[in-house]
Amino acid sequence: MMVDADALREQAAKIAESGALGRSRSYGRLLEFLVDCAQSGRTPKEVEIAIEVFGRGADFDPSQDSMVRVYAHNLRQKLEHYYATAGRNEPKQIVLARGEYRVSLVPASAGAEAVDSIVPAGAAASSSASPGARAAVTGSRWRLAAAAVVLLAVGAALGAGVALRGVPPPPAAAAVASSPLWASMLDDDLPILVVVGDYYIYAELNEYGDVARLVRDFNVGSSKDLDELMKNDPSLLARYLNLDLTYLPTGSAFALLDLLRVLYTSEKHVRVVSMSEMNEADLKSSHVIYVGYLSALDKLEDFVFASSSLAIGYTYDELRNLDTGELYTSEAGMPEANHNYRDYAFISMFPGPGGNQIMIVAGTRDAGLMQAGHALADPMFVASMEQKRPDSGSVQPPSFEMLYEVSGYGRTNLDAMLVHTAPLNYQQIWGGVFRQSPSN
Repeated sequence: MMVDADALREQAAKIAESGALGRSRSYGRLLEFLVDCAQSGRTPKEVEIAIEVFGRGADFDPSQDSMVRVYAHNLRQKLEHYYATAGRNEPKQIVLARGEYRVSLVPASAGAEAVDSIVPAGAAASSSASPGARAAVTGSRWRLAAAAVVLLAVGAALGAGVALRGVPPPPAAAAVASSPLWASMLDDDLPILVVVGDYYIYAELNEYGDVARLVRDFNVGSSKDLDELMKNDPSLLARYLNLDLTYLPTGSAFALLDLLRVLYTSEKHVRVVSMSEMNEADLKSSHVIYVGYLSALDKLEDFVFASSSLAIGYTYDELRNLDTGELYTSEAGMPEANHNYRDYAFISMFPGPGGNQIMIVAGTRDAGLMQAGHALADPMFVASMEQKRPDSGSVQPPSFEMLYEVSGYGRTNLDAMLVHTAPLNYQQIWGGVFRQSPSN
């Protein structure tokens, strides 16, 4: 089969320059090696790749070490992701054959078919692929299906919000939008960025290289974190697999729907991103509304609790009052939560570093999160918050935190009671970026 060597190498260079291969240089070396092999018209053996690309010795045993197979599987996923995102307009795509270590350049329209139609090496006489090959196909389709579920959940909320544009807003939403709380975000020209807390998860493989289970690790919040973990401990390459997958809690969609009803009473530009996609520069250029679990605050966590009277516990289902020592522990994840249980809703507002406002709409679990969203969209609840927030009546922008104990049943919020409220010091949050006026 003739290979357009220049086109293949040019395409490989584009992929590497895009950052799609991650920070680990191993994937770049593997792709470069496979391109070299394709140009010379040969398909390398697994042992050859282990020696030439990964520096293993001549005694490398593929039956005992799946490192090369894992790297090849991950590289295939990175190529698929690149052509689904940054490289979606490329007329030709590099594909890595399943079951053998061979890359080729094919028309974009034939990319997926080219990958799935390849017969694994050594299996030409068999109609069934190896367990590893089956896992690769199934894993890819499963990953896309799971991603679609997440997008549908957020899309439903966004669609409902967008539908409100161009029609008179519900009276309740209009009343809430005119409150001092919301006016601080709606009565100016700054755009609004809604950040939805998502979670990165990766796969743990069994001895056959199949996905045995999904792992959520608080210390691994992105593909980069997983790459770094494997770089520090190469033995994990055969154990874990990057699926490039995140998920959202159910409560996020319901809370987001409540908030969008209020946001779309104005003509402001509203953009929704996941926490994993948030750019730190957005903290200055837009009003920011975070919607999600406390455990998914990620880059916002330090700012949210810099001046707080509360501290997050080790499990993120627990908050501790630093002044009184009181513990607020969610029961939503406990076995007895089949019946009524306690959860917590956390609402916080404080000025950002660019004259903007930051609003935190969070919960320890779904019931608390849904209650937080409902509280900020219900006229009676907002009126109560205006009376009870500690900075009420201040001429300064809102700067406070409130914690509600929520009565939950299943994934539903039934009732809520205010258990903590405190002012926030925005100088403490941003390290003295703001200066109080002489009148203070």
